[in-house]
Amino acid sequence: MLIISISFVLFIGVAALSWYILFTLRGVNPPLGKSVLHVGSAAFDVEIANTTTTRARGLSGRESLAENEGMLFIFNSPGIHGFWMKDMKFPIDFVWIRGDKVVGVTENAAPEPGVAMWNLTLYYPPEDVTHVLEVPAGTVEKRSIKMGDSAIMGK
Repeated sequence: MLIISISFVLFIGVAALSWYILFTLRGVNPPLGKSVLHVGSAAFDVEIANTTTTRARGLSGRESLAENEGMLFIFNSPGIHGFWMKDMKFPIDFVWIRGDKVVGVTENAAPEPGVAMWNLTLYYPPEDVTHVLEVPAGTVEKRSIKMGDSAIMGK
């Protein structure tokens, strides 16, 4: 009887999670909480991705970002956090940040439509990071963002 009860609870849990993913998350990527991030002499209106769900979703499915917009990924601890371009519709630049300093950049990461998830290019920071800023491709060059620049939250 106990095995049947446990199996039933697991079945209901899996069914509920599947329903949630299928009908709630599928194709939906709502805006997140916002802040301002100053990187060097540039300022960006950023959406904050600071949970496992929001970091996993990222910018997937979004059509674009405006020139002064970005998404800031905030991690609980420093690490070599990898990124991919799953379901991305536009190219981006990555700004790798540790604490309040830029420690690297990756420019022009392009979407890979039609590529299987397990074959997508993975992008990694050059060292442990606490934050990652995603901005439209070309922003790093246009705004002259470089290693050593400050990265400060606030107005």
